[in-house]
Amino acid sequence: MNRLGIVVIAILSSIAAWLWFAPDDTSLSMAQENELFPDYIAEQVVLRIYDNEGYLADHMQASGLEHFEQLGFTQFEQPRYTLFNEQHMAAWEISSRFAVWFPEDKIMLEQDVAIRNLLPGELVDRIDSVELTILLPEKTVQTHEAVSIEGEGFIIKGIGLQANLEQKTLQLTTHLETRYHNEN
Repeated sequence: MNRLGIVVIAILSSIAAWLWFAPDDTSLSMAQENELFPDYIAEQVVLRIYDNEGYLADHMQASGLEHFEQLGFTQFEQPRYTLFNEQHMAAWEISSRFAVWFPEDKIMLEQDVAIRNLLPGELVDRIDSVELTILLPEKTVQTHEAVSIEGEGFIIKGIGLQANLEQKTLQLTTHLETRYHNEN
């Protein structure tokens, strides 16, 4: 009986220790569910980023914002970004229906993405796509989706784009067609 009692006590102690230290499934599932809820929500958001000299470098506004701290990103509804050139003039306006801003200043825009050139007399007036990624420090944009580039007197259609908005360079991955407005 003495050996049997020791074995029973050891089994009960093991079960008690396991129950004491085992993670609670409900607290674990609640933590996972809380990841899916934003830490804060804002409406009619305006963000201004200034350079080292105090000039406006970037301007962003959105109808809605949801910040997810644990997931590490901020989601925007109807964002509109304005990028400024070296002469501190508004040069480009980028808009879409939705965007996700990641901590390393990488912005992924989705649905009805439009880039408008705000400076007069430039070759490219507008770029349209369904998806686009912006790297803000470098002011580069890229996509692997279909794009349409409009300028005065022409429209270029292609798939995939790499562009530097500051250096005014643009490269299509695949060119599909170019249509001039004087063609029928």
